[in-house]
Amino acid sequence: MKSYLKKNNNWLYVSGITLYVFGIILSTIFDKDVSMEDNPIIGMISQMNGWIMLIYIAVIAPILEEISFRSWTVNKKWTKYLSLILSTIFLLLANPYIGGIYFLSFLAVIVFLKNKPKPTLISLILITTIGFTLAHIGNFEKNIFLISTPVYIGITFVFTYIALRFKLRYSMIAHGLYNFSLLLLGGFIIPFGNSIILNEGNYEGCLKPVSGLYSKKGTDNYGGYSANISKTMLPEIISMLEFDSDYKIKTYPKGYSFYNLEVKTKDTLNKIDLKALSQEIIKKANLRLDTIIVLKDAFFVEIRDVEEIKREVKEKMKVDEFPASLSGIINSISRFYNQTIIIPEEYNNLMVEYKKEFSTLSSDKRFEDIRKDLEKEYGIILKPKKAQVKVIRIFEEIK
Repeated sequence: MKSYLKKNNNWLYVSGITLYVFGIILSTIFDKDVSMEDNPIIGMISQMNGWIMLIYIAVIAPILEEISFRSWTVNKKWTKYLSLILSTIFLLLANPYIGGIYFLSFLAVIVFLKNKPKPTLISLILITTIGFTLAHIGNFEKNIFLISTPVYIGITFVFTYIALRFKLRYSMIAHGLYNFSLLLLGGFIIPFGNSIILNEGNYEGCLKPVSGLYSKKGTDNYGGYSANISKTMLPEIISMLEFDSDYKIKTYPKGYSFYNLEVKTKDTLNKIDLKALSQEIIKKANLRLDTIIVLKDAFFVEIRDVEEIKREVKEKMKVDEFPASLSGIINSISRFYNQTIIIPEEYNNLMVEYKKEFSTLSSDKRFEDIRKDLEKEYGIILKPKKAQVKVIRIFEEIK
């Protein structure tokens, strides 16, 4: 079988390149913007330490995925079972039903076609290609993923060709270089764009492109007498500055272009007009906004005893403890957990006792745990309902 694998796989390379090019053309023709909130990969890239993300995407992921989906190309009995087990784990994480069907199909090929080189080769190529493609289905919305399927199949054919024609380690290298090139072209490695000087009214500052490898220092601040936001995509910067409200925000970055925003007031008598600042950035940085209405699941804020909350705030202020804005807490929770939470107008200016656990949210806590904590600490109930929600869409466009 070894000689057969070496001599009869040129069709993989040709069809792989053809499918990849076709997929790029298809994605261009049917281009549909996907928000950062609906794309787990972009969200993960924006939140994780840049160097860790680079090592994971360009080194660790390619090695793990090549061992999992293409170690069978080594053509030893144990490598087929290694590939079976590891690739099945990937599929089970994506979808348990798909993972089960994949496992049985792969196992059937190993058991029933073990003495038939050509059927074994074709079957394993097709099964692992489908498996590798479906393992990435969680990266996008389903309709976007369908458009991108030829790209995944094409690149899988090319990696399989390299593993068969040369060695598995070369497909790992090719996979790593491919992922690295995506980050490079997307602006993650080298910052794209020009610095923008901001000077409107009572503030002055700069919006500066930075590499995705740039590490955040300190806590973002975007209110009062200064506005400082580190390593954030342009649409998200606008959502921070202008829309601390019950609007649902969708941000649509192009590539992985990050920016630092550093603005301060010219004097300390007036605070920064965040709306004016955001409008200047929108104009100068080529952003576009629109609003749509969608029917979706939401949570409505209900409070058991508003007067009790006010009494607690007054007591804390007597000992120089500063209160927190209820709307600020709710909007932070909404943004962090990507949930739509609607605050009735009468609660918009309500101040509550400062609680550290709501100002420093952590992925260690689920949204349901936060709901329970809000009810326990403040008597605030997040009641699920269907609602017509205003969705502000912020697009970063490329000229």
